[in-house]
Amino acid sequence: MHFQTIAGIVFGTICVSCFLVSTHFFYQELGEVNRKLPDNQQISYLWWYAEKYSKVRDEYKRLYPDGKLHRLQFWFQIAGFVFPVLAAAADGFFKNW
Repeated sequence: MHFQTIAGIVFGTICVSCFLVSTHFFYQELGEVNRKLPDNQQISYLWWYAEKYSKVRDEYKRLYPDGKLHRLQFWFQIAGFVFPVLAAAADGFFKNW
């Protein structure tokens, strides 16, 4: 197995791990928000879409102005988008560009 392939696998695995950790922090954030909201205003754990993400983020910032969960979630999400590029570079995808 070539070094490039191993590096691509490692970066790809890190990418998936970053997205899993980001998702974990999102659901932690959602749990914290739901803990403070009345029963009739709580946000469902099912499905995930941009409007829901924005609502959870806004409510979390309102309820926990010094909270760190959203920042952690955001940085792991960014890392999840960076590592596929690194995996592609390690596998020589950009070699002919």
